[in-house]
Amino acid sequence: MKATLTTVLLILFVVISIQDFKHRAIHAYLLVVIAIISILINYIEPLLSLYEIGKSITFLSCTSIGFMIYQTIKNKHLKNPIDTSIGLGDILFFVAITPLFQIHNYVLFFILGLFLSILLFMIVQKKRADTTIPLAGYLSLFLIVCFGLKLFNIVNPFFIEFN
Repeated sequence: MKATLTTVLLILFVVISIQDFKHRAIHAYLLVVIAIISILINYIEPLLSLYEIGKSITFLSCTSIGFMIYQTIKNKHLKNPIDTSIGLGDILFFVAITPLFQIHNYVLFFILGLFLSILLFMIVQKKRADTTIPLAGYLSLFLIVCFGLKLFNIVNPFFIEFN
């Protein structure tokens, strides 16, 4: 059952990558399904308590508030950064995957994922005219690579646990 859920999760990550790269948007139902599957994977073999998931969401909330404060100071007026600096789908993607990571691994994934997304965007931007970063798409690709490394027993990044 867990292997089936993990396979579906990987397929959803591929779909999100394709959608985000093509349209710079992702469907909300995909994020709902990812959240449900992530919770089910954690329910089948509990690795995280609700408290642990709450810590990850608190980290994400603090980071989002910090980003909003930064944008306010930078622009010299209060402005909602959603859809001008970061997409709502990107934020919801981070929320949907919280049940997959313990807090310290989530923070590491968050930082490394953002760094790799910027790096990939800078490389690809030279060939494209888009000025927006398909963050959820890049993070989905990053998760596919991480899950693939775990599946082939090469390395277990972020201590991802599934069978």
